[in-house]
Parts: sequence; structure tokens; C-alpha cells
Amino acid sequence: MLEYEDYLNNPTRENASEFISRAIENHADEIMTSKTYADYIATRPRAERIGSHGLFTDEGVQVNLAKVSKELNLHDGNVWTAIISLRREDAERLGYNTGERWRQMLRAQSQEFSDQLHIPMQDLKWFAAFHNEGHHPHVHLMVYSTNRSEGFLSKTGIDKLRSSIAREIFHQDLISIYEKQTERRDVLRGQSRDVIAEIVSRINSGAYDNPVLENKLLELADRLSKTSGKKQYGYLKADVKAIVNGIVSDLAADERIALLYDLWYEQREEVIRTYTEELPERIPLVDNPEFKSIKNLVIQEALNISSDRVIADEQDEQAEVDAEASEPEADEFEEQAYAPAPSAVQRSRMWQLYRKAKELLDRESDAYDPNAAVDLLIEAAGLGCGVAEYQLGKIYLYGKEVERDDEKAVAYLSSAAEHGNPYAEQLLHSIQSNRSWPAALGAIRLLHHLSRVIQNQLDEGKRDNSGLIDRKLKRKIDEKKQAHGLKQG
Repeated sequence: MLEYEDYLNNPTRENASEFISRAIENHADEIMTSKTYADYIATRPRAERIGSHGLFTDEGVQVNLAKVSKELNLHDGNVWTAIISLRREDAERLGYNTGERWRQMLRAQSQEFSDQLHIPMQDLKWFAAFHNEGHHPHVHLMVYSTNRSEGFLSKTGIDKLRSSIAREIFHQDLISIYEKQTERRDVLRGQSRDVIAEIVSRINSGAYDNPVLENKLLELADRLSKTSGKKQYGYLKADVKAIVNGIVSDLAADERIALLYDLWYEQREEVIRTYTEELPERIPLVDNPEFKSIKNLVIQEALNISSDRVIADEQDEQAEVDAEASEPEADEFEEQAYAPAPSAVQRSRMWQLYRKAKELLDRESDAYDPNAAVDLLIEAAGLGCGVAEYQLGKIYLYGKEVERDDEKAVAYLSSAAEHGNPYAEQLLHSIQSNRSWPAALGAIRLLHHLSRVIQNQLDEGKRDNSGLIDRKLKRKIDEKKQAHGLKQG
């Protein structure tokens, strides 16, 4: 209670009196019938009256107190009661020092009462009365359904009602707070943007040496090969889930991922501070539902290993996107994808060759022709296409489309690595250390994927919170006011 809090801070006779009065009011509904409670809140001292009493409702017309009291006396269903109180200085500043302002606010909340109490609008009834107390003006609210079998209120529903009413009352304050928070977040973003870019660049431009994680991927691949049913995280046995969780935890332990995750949490906490200073405890990435998609990606990588599939890596996917454009943009990633300084004509030609080669490598296509595809990739590689070199390295290493040739594989992978392809570098590293290169590739793919997921969340957070909250809040308020025929602010 605000009254109790004010009494603790300043234990005067006046504050004590208001606290005692509020405590009695809080429990009045427990010692009175609904009928006498309605009469009490409508006629007690300092109830702002509309005619002979102070009871009002959503209809915006004079309420027949005797009729309401009789209806409540016969009602044998639940009646929910609440007291909504403000400090006098807030009420004066926000305009809640009159009953009319409280009536507007509660009428705008009718749909929220319906939603959170699970009472259809046509069956919803509510009545309230405004008490203009000296230090803490407040309203008493009664809500019920004309159908006794309807209505229930959960803890979540209470929180949502409290939040909705607080937003309605303090929406002007919140807009000011949002603006200040937005300015603060803009400063943080300006400081963190370069940090994020630098971290992702470090992840995208080097090998990922994690033998423990690779062994766990191999173990998972073995277990999944012996597992029946759906190969999705939610359907796996506890011991197999534990392996997946261990892989995600190992990825999260990488210092670069840990830095990105810290930035994600800092951004999230900035948003939470808009509403409260009580920040929730940080949880490990493996337990964070916002990043649960990575668990099924781990499973997919393990399945790729067990089926010995040649799959596209990030550079391959980027190359396909670039190939769709007649004149690809020379961004940082693309500059790593081919040899330095090719002419515009060479660039256009090499992407055409690469795209055609990918079509010929599609096993499900009628045009499938791996030998012709290799010829096109060799030509594209000759023009400086690093992803074509990487593709050739994989093709000769796997030995599926053409006869395996380790010497050619290493030569093409080495050239691709020199042109900045981290997957080629990872493959070479695994080959040279006699490790399982499918597992090593799976590990680096997962690292890249997780970094992209976190980066996307960071970017999404920036878009969602740079003024969008204010617009959504204002639109919701205006829609409710319009629905109730109230003047929009």
C-alpha cells in the first residue's frame, strides 16, 4: 500500500489515519456482503458523488444504486474487488484529482477486464467509486459476470491488469521515460556497434579449435543414428538432450560468444529498466528460451555427420545470393570470397559459372552433371572465385561427385583459405591434425550460426525499441479511447 509506505517514511498522525482507513477498506469486502460493499463505496465520506451517490460504470450514465445493490445481493458468482490508489502529487500532476478522469481511465480498461478475467464483454459488469482522499485519491472497483459460471483471474492476469492500468495512468510519464531510455540506448549502441562487428569478424575469419566439442558432436551423431522417432530436441531422451546441452554450453563458453551474449543481456536489461529497476537474474545461454533454436541446429549438424552429407556452408549460401545479382555489391564478406582485384567482367562471369555449377550439382535435378559442374568450378576458380575453390576442395575431399583426390583437395582448400574462407581453413586444420573434419566443420558452422542468432537478436532489439514501444503504446491507448468514445490525446 502507498499509504503504508508513506507512513513508514513519515509516521505522522495524518499518515497513520490514512493507512488505517486504507487497511479497513482493503478488507471491507471480506466483512460485508457485495450489496453492503457497493453501498459503502458509493456513499462513504469523500466519495465523489454523481447525484445521490458515487457509483459509476462503463455505460457513462447515472447508476441506480438500489438496483445494483439488489442485483449483487442476488448474484451467487464471484465478484472481484480492487483498490487503485495514487499519491496526491501524482494525481494532481496527471489529472487524476477528479472522478471524471478516473471514469475515463476505467472505461478504457473494459476490454482488459474482459480479457484477463475471461468474461465475454456482453456478460461483463463493473462498478467503481472515486474517493478523493487527502494524500491518496483512489477508486474502488468491483467486477463480475452476469453468468455465474464465467470468469477466473490468474496471477499472470493480475500482473497484466496492473501493468495495463499503470500504462494508462502514467502513459505521458512513460513516453518521457522511453525517450530518455532511447537516448541512453542510442549511446550504448553507438559504443557497442563496433564491438559487435569486431567480435563477429573475429568469429568469421579464423579456425575454431575445439576437439572436445567435436568429440561430443561425433558422440551425438552416433546416438542419433541409433535413435528412433523424431530427431528434434523436444523428442529426445534425457541423456541425449544432455549431450546437446553440453555442445551448446561449450559454444557459449567461447569468449567471443560470451561477449556477444553479454551485449544481448545489456540491451535487454536497458529495456526492462523502462518498467522496473528489479532486473531478472541472468541465465546461461543453454537455458535461455530465446536461443532454443541452436539446439535443433546442433542436432542437424550431428545428423549431417552421421549421413556423411556434403552441405552448404555460409560462404556457399552467400555466393548463391551474390550470384542472383548482375553486379554484386563489394561488401566485406564478398571481398573475402574471391581473389583480389578481378575486373567487373571477370566478376560477373565467375558468379555465372558458380551459379550454373551449383545447379549441375543438385542431385534432384534432371540437369545433374557433376563432371560438368567441376569444369565450371575450375573455370570460376581460375577467375579468382574463392568459394568455387572451396567447393572444389570439398568435392575432391569427399570423393562423391568425382574420384577422391587429397592433393587437389588440399591445393584448392589452401587457395580458398588464402582468400579468407574460414571453412577452408578449418578443413585444412582438421586434415593436418588428423581430426574428424566433418565434426570440425559442424563445430565451426554452429559457432557461426550462434553468433548470427545473437547478432540478429541485437539488431531486432534495436529496431523494436527505438521509438516503436512509444508508438505501440500510444496506438493502443488511442484505440481503447476511441472504442469508448473518449477524446484521444
